[in-house]
Amino acid sequence: MTNEALIAEATKVAKDFSVDSAPGVTLETLPRVRATDALVVYFESDEHDGKIEVILERESGKLVTATLVPRDRKKRA
Repeated sequence: MTNEALIAEATKVAKDFSVDSAPGVTLETLPRVRATDALVVYFESDEHDGKIEVILERESGKLVTATLVPRDRKKRA
């Protein structure tokens, strides 16, 4: 996919974010868009209910974001 197509997909996802915890933060108030090549590293285990996702810029290794996320509840059933 092109950067433009990926940005369009990211825009669809970002529109669904709840702004309750960050009033005033919307796509309209964040006009600067940046795309970069990145690698997502997952740390997970069958014995634990969560996983850690670390996203790094591919070229520099700089941290983009890191998140502790719950496992997919559908997979546990």
